[in-house]
Amino acid sequence: MRPAVGWSLELSTVPLLKPGSASARALRFLPAGTRVYLPSLPSDPPSAIEDALALLRRENSALLPVPHIAATREESAASLERRIARWQRASSDRVREALVVRGESLATHSTAPPATPPPPPASPPHGAFRSSLELLESGALQRCGIETVGLCGHPEGVGGISAAAARAALADKLRWAEASGVTARVVTQFTFFSGCATEFVDALRADGFSVPVSLGVVGPSSLPLRQRMAERCGVGAPQSPYVTPFLRRVAAWQAERAPEAGVQAIHLYPFGGVAEAMKWLRDFADDEQFEAAMTLDPPPPDAKAFSS
Repeated sequence: MRPAVGWSLELSTVPLLKPGSASARALRFLPAGTRVYLPSLPSDPPSAIEDALALLRRENSALLPVPHIAATREESAASLERRIARWQRASSDRVREALVVRGESLATHSTAPPATPPPPPASPPHGAFRSSLELLESGALQRCGIETVGLCGHPEGVGGISAAAARAALADKLRWAEASGVTARVVTQFTFFSGCATEFVDALRADGFSVPVSLGVVGPSSLPLRQRMAERCGVGAPQSPYVTPFLRRVAAWQAERAPEAGVQAIHLYPFGGVAEAMKWLRDFADDEQFEAAMTLDPPPPDAKAFSS
C-alpha cells in the first residue's frame, strides 16, 4: 500500500481574527496534527500572527501552527528572536516550524482577498536580511526553538524571477539545510495548472532533492475570485472554476511515481472558505477511483461537523 499523503491549510490572520469568523469556528473540527499556516502580509497588524497563535491554542491546541516569516521585512535578528519568543508564549511553546518567505508585498503566499483596485506595489523592503537564505544562515530560528523550516517553491517563478531561477534559489536553501542538519519542507505557491505543479516536483527530484513537498492547491471558489487571487499572487489566471480535475491529474501523476518521488502533502488554499474546502477534500478522499493513488491522512473532517 502506498504511504498516505498529508494535508495542511493556509489561513490569513486578519480574516481569522474577525469576531464571529467562520474560519475560527472551523478550527475546532480540524483533526489533531493538522498544520495551519499563518501568512505574514505587509498590511497586517504587528501582532496578527501572535494573536492568531493564541486563537489556535484556545480553539484547538492539537493543531500545529506554522507562522510565516518574511525575511526582507525583518529589522534585525534580535527583533525576530523577540517576536518568536512572543509567539512561543502565545502558543504555549508550540511553534516548532516556520515557513520562511522572501517578503515581497505581492506574489507571495497569501489567502487574503485582494483589494479592489489592487494597491500599488510597495517599495523594495530594506531589512536586516537581503534574502531568506541570509535569515536562515543567521541561526535565529534554531535559537528560538524552530526545528523545521518550510521553504517556498514557486512553480511559475516569483516577483519577476523565472521558474528556473526560483528553483535555483530554492536549491541553495536546501543545500544549506542539508549541510546544517536542519529539517526542511518545500511548500509550493498555488498554480492553476497541474502540469506546471508536477513538472516542478519532477525537476526538484531530478536535481537530487528528496525533501518532503507540500503541493499548493486552491480549494473550491468562484472563477472571479480565483482570477483575482492569481493576479494578486503573480500566477497564471485560471480559465475554469473547477478544482477536482486538477487534483485528479495530480493523483494520476502520483500513482506513476515511487512515493518518495511524488508529493508528501497537499497544501490547501481555502479561498472559498474552510468548510467548503473540507467538504470537497473529504469527497475527493472518499472517491474509490483515486484512493489508491492518493490516500489522505488524517482523513478530512466530515462536512456535517461544520454545521453543528
